[in-house]
Amino acid sequence: MKTPAISLLFLFTLLSGCATYSGTTRDVQFESSDGVGLAGTLLLPEQGDGPFPGVVLLHGAEAATRSMAYRMHANLLAERGLAVLLYDKRGAGESEGSHNDASYSDFIEDALAAISFARSLDEIDPTRVGVVAASQSGWFTPEIAERAGDLSFVINKVGSSLSVRETVAWELENDFVADGVAEESAKEQTNIYRRIWAYRLQPTMPEKEALEALLAEWVGREDSQLPTQLERPDPDYLADIGYDPGPYLERTVTPMFYVYGAQDINIPTRASVVRLTELASRQIPVSWYVFEDEGHELGGVRGFPPMYRFADGYAKLLGDFAEAALRRAP
Repeated sequence: MKTPAISLLFLFTLLSGCATYSGTTRDVQFESSDGVGLAGTLLLPEQGDGPFPGVVLLHGAEAATRSMAYRMHANLLAERGLAVLLYDKRGAGESEGSHNDASYSDFIEDALAAISFARSLDEIDPTRVGVVAASQSGWFTPEIAERAGDLSFVINKVGSSLSVRETVAWELENDFVADGVAEESAKEQTNIYRRIWAYRLQPTMPEKEALEALLAEWVGREDSQLPTQLERPDPDYLADIGYDPGPYLERTVTPMFYVYGAQDINIPTRASVVRLTELASRQIPVSWYVFEDEGHELGGVRGFPPMYRFADGYAKLLGDFAEAALRRAP
């Protein structure tokens, strides 16, 4: 019993080392537009005098705090001379509010409040501020950039350039297969979910009756991952499932860099890149990079000693893009 305990303690110590800040920090607090208090940390570079260019870190779908991966992102940016604001997501850590009851609109408002707060700080140059988003928040950055105005750059780590419905459909189909559902059945059930979402956004009585009959046919199937009946959705659900960054991407003037893993089962990398390629062909300032052997995390516990590490080249890729964008910023 003693050896595993020592091994776990050793591993915990190594992983904790990844989570320390490299620079000067101070705790901060600010409010979102609805008065919810958000708790954060301002990380300043070890070298140089402010005001520094700044960056705000945004979150994935989880109830994220200023945890290891976010601190590692903060460190790699601070080492490039940027001041970094990272904060606990609404309803997580020391931030107020409810994460489970929050809508996408709430998270967007929180991000806008964080950008406004960062621009108000003496340590940050308000004319040179960017955003680094992870997964879920990557959906919102085109809207955030438009509404915040004059962001120097946006970096989206595994952020989909497609609508919420198309992205969730991709993830659902992969989840069904992972749960042992045959590929043909997984695809069929995913398409039924697409019909349910479309019906929710534009309900008609004929489609309601057709879907209810279809769901009844699936109730007795052993591999069914479908609801047994149509339930009444709340307004936030309708807004979330109908969200599409497309119109904002079409209008963006902010340089946006998307980073993906080809093996990602949560985000449709290939389809996202096809979309970005089309946008770039029309001189919209989007670019991307795909790590062929990486999944959604673009990193993980690896190497010796075992530590959480980014994918090879990831830190340099992000740092180089941020520096280049800031050089171009007015």
